[in-house]
This record gives sequence, C-alpha cells and structure tokens, in this order.
Amino acid sequence: MLEQAADGVVIINQLNHVVFFNTAAEHLWGCSAADVVGKNVNCLVPSEQRAQHDGYINHNRNTGINHIVGTSREVVFTRSNGDYVSAEMSISTAIIGPDKQRYYMAFLKGVTEESHRRKILDLQNRVFHQLSGESPEQDIADMLCAEAEQLVPNTVAVLLQVNGEQNLEILSGEGLSRRKIAMLMRIALTDADIAALTEAPEEARSIVWNADPSSGQESEFLDCWASAICNGAGELIGIFALYSRNRDKITNWPQKIVAGCVPSCAAIIERGKTRQQLSRLDRYDALTGLLNRNAVTTILRDMTLQSASSPFALLVLDVDLFQDINNLMGYDQGDALLQTMAQRLVAQCRSNFITGRLGGDDFVVIIPNGDHDIADAFADSLTAAMREPVVINNQEIIISLSIGISLYPDDGLEIEHILNRAEMAMLEAKKTARKSFRLQASGKYCK
Repeated sequence: MLEQAADGVVIINQLNHVVFFNTAAEHLWGCSAADVVGKNVNCLVPSEQRAQHDGYINHNRNTGINHIVGTSREVVFTRSNGDYVSAEMSISTAIIGPDKQRYYMAFLKGVTEESHRRKILDLQNRVFHQLSGESPEQDIADMLCAEAEQLVPNTVAVLLQVNGEQNLEILSGEGLSRRKIAMLMRIALTDADIAALTEAPEEARSIVWNADPSSGQESEFLDCWASAICNGAGELIGIFALYSRNRDKITNWPQKIVAGCVPSCAAIIERGKTRQQLSRLDRYDALTGLLNRNAVTTILRDMTLQSASSPFALLVLDVDLFQDINNLMGYDQGDALLQTMAQRLVAQCRSNFITGRLGGDDFVVIIPNGDHDIADAFADSLTAAMREPVVINNQEIIISLSIGISLYPDDGLEIEHILNRAEMAMLEAKKTARKSFRLQASGKYCK
C-alpha cells in the first residue's frame, strides 16, 4: 500500500538509515530506491543541513519532545539533477518489533509550480495593498525581500534602485554583509550596461554577481539570480537579486521567483520616486531648485524653537530693476537671469548656509550662528561675485543686489517679524539703487 501511495514515503530505522523509499519518492528526488536504501537519510537533505540532521532526529529519540512529528511543514531539497524542489512533509513515528526500536515515516507531497505562482501572486497583492497605504517604501521592500527568502531558503534577497548618477543604491538587503554592501555601492552603470539590462533583464546577474575564483577568498555566496527592473516607459530603475548559500545546484525556479517579484519591485521604486518628486515640489522652487518660501518658513520655525543661544543671521536679497529686464528682454530671459543668480548664490554659500527663493526676484540666505559682522562680510563677497556679467540676448548685464539683514534673536523672536525686518531693510537699500539699465554691482545693504 505504501509503495503505491501517490505521495512520497520514506521510512528510517534506529540508525537513521533509509529502509523504505517508494516510487513517488523516487520521482520527487529523481533517484532510485537502490541508490538510497541503506544510506543515512541525510543524503536526501540539502548539503548545508546534513551535518546537523542526525542531531535533530536523535534529539527527538532521546527526549520524546515532538517539534516535527505530527505536524506538516514545507521542506526544500534538490533532485539528483540539481532541480529545486519543495514539498509538504508530515512525519509519524512508532516503536516497532520486540527490540522496541523507533522508526520514523515521512510523507511528502510535491508542491507544484502552480502553488508557487499563487504564493508570488499573494506576495504581489500584499505589496500593492501596503503601497496603497502609508507604509514607507523601505518597510515594504524589506517585507518583499523577506518573503522571497522564504520561497527560496538559504538565500539573501536585495532590492537595488538606480539613482540619477547611474549608481546603485540599496533599498533593502538586511542579510548582506558590509563587504557585499560596499561592493554593490561601488557599482557605476555605464550607458552600455543600461542598454544591455533594458534589452535583457537577466543580464543583471553579470552586474551584481562578482564571484572571482582568482581572488583567493571563498565567496560568502555561491550563486545568484537577478533581474533588471524597468518602469512603464522602459527605463531602467533598479535590480532585484537573490544570493544563494546553497552548495547544491539549483536550476530555474529561483529565477522565476525573481521574475515574479519584479513587478512589485518596480511599484515600490516608482512610488518612492513619486513621493520624492511630490516632496520636492512641496519644498523646492521649480525654477531655481532652491527652497521655496514655505520650506524656508518651516526651517526658521524649527530654528527659533531652539535656545536663543543659537542665533542666526537672515539676509533678504532682491535684484535691482528686475522688472525692467523682464519688460525689455522677455520673461524667459528674466527666468534665465534668476537661475544664474541662484547658481552664483549657492556657489558663495557655505555648506551649512540655507538658501531659498521667497518669490519673484527675492531670495533669502540664513547663516546659522551668524552675527552682523559675518552677515556684512557675506553680503560684500556676494555683491563682488555678482560683478561677473551675465550675457542675455548678446547683451551683458551686471546684476545689482539690494540686501537687507536681520538677526535672531536681536531683531525679534517671531518668524514673520524677523523676515519683515530683513525685507524692510532690503527695500530701504533698494531706494538707492541705480536707475540705469546697465547696472553696476553697488552691493548696498542695511540692517
């Protein structure tokens, strides 16, 4: 009856030797009963588990504590040809014969590929459900990688995204070592790499797999499956990879897992980029790329919540006669002038300075721990930097700025009051600006 069972049946004796191996088991493992009967049952388990396998069984024999007997669980092994196999296993045990020896019998039902596809679809559904909520992309990516590792045991999953400089950034990869992380972060994709990955996603393996037999060191991973990730426009946005520690050869199923995860990975990356773009639109000025007025106000509010022992200087800058430039040369040329001014402004600022555009031709600079002398010196250096002519419609324009300065907390504790003091000082300086179209950089400013 056991020989004819549709499920695989394996029986082991008190020595953990296989004493029965039916036809269904032969089909599961791809080997004959003659190859297995009489051998230790650990020949049927993955090589990484063989050394400990006898200990697991003997622990049950000695203690009678059943962690696996009477339960059902999914196990993973490889067939004789290296194919990856999953099966549902249940174990029974009994004491048999006059010598009262304990035997174990395992029933194994092969898990079909359709079952695995359902698991991938279930994973995709969970990912898209979380994407519809407020969960951070990092958490969703971690969940996806953890689930993929469950589908292919003894592996580490990693989700990489491609940034604007064509470098790889790790979105999720908790099981990676620091050495592996450093290796991945050093990868800079060439245009040829991107073209190849867009055309053939499986080429991603050649990018992220660096097994080098000549290095003299054993790799922490023994195999890798990977796929490029493209968005709806066909642009490369990331790579998803599974690194394996399995010594046995595993064939095409892990690659199918990777391919099945790619749509979810694309959705995670695209959602993250969309949120970044929305955040940037909310915080940054579209023309100059500087912080907008709302973002500057938020930063000032945070700074004023700190102790008054953390002062700062605030400078409001205005381009003199800017409306005349717009009227005579057109608003497109005026926008180009503002972009040039923003670039020069950023170039003059220290890394801890905060720069923004308040609107129109008004800009702001916040100098942490700045006093009046520091603000005056910066205003002088800025007006000097603006003396370099800007060529617009074959005409040279020298930017003249009117600058107003206020100090926190000397000139007030409220955000609007500090801004108003600087703007009023700027308007006072503006009254003295030259009225000619060809401006000289006067650098007039006042407190």
